[in-house]
Amino acid sequence: MNTLFLVAMIVEGIFAIGFIFVPDLVLAPNGVTLDATSRPFVRLFGSALLTFPVLLSYARASADLALKRVAVRALFVYFLVSTVLIVITQLSGLMNASGWVIVGIHVLFTVWFGAYLTK
Repeated sequence: MNTLFLVAMIVEGIFAIGFIFVPDLVLAPNGVTLDATSRPFVRLFGSALLTFPVLLSYARASADLALKRVAVRALFVYFLVSTVLIVITQLSGLMNASGWVIVGIHVLFTVWFGAYLTK
């Protein structure tokens, strides 16, 4: 579980910082162009993503299994819902083919967090 938490901390931390400071640069490879209206919302989303590494660092350092389970459930719900939304976005043609990489990352984390739901 700690390995999952560490990997998710790193990946989500990178995306969070990118969305906050250079959202255009992060999304451009996926064919997404931001305008003046969408850019602040992407930054806001980045600030929300930044909470995941914080939560996961506490859960990872804790010996409390209940805290670890809460983190698993919370991140599983996020990745499950976000996977559905990103697949819809991809299938709608709003991202280019490299958007499937983002889909893949979310599917991977959904399955990985899901594997810990019953443990």
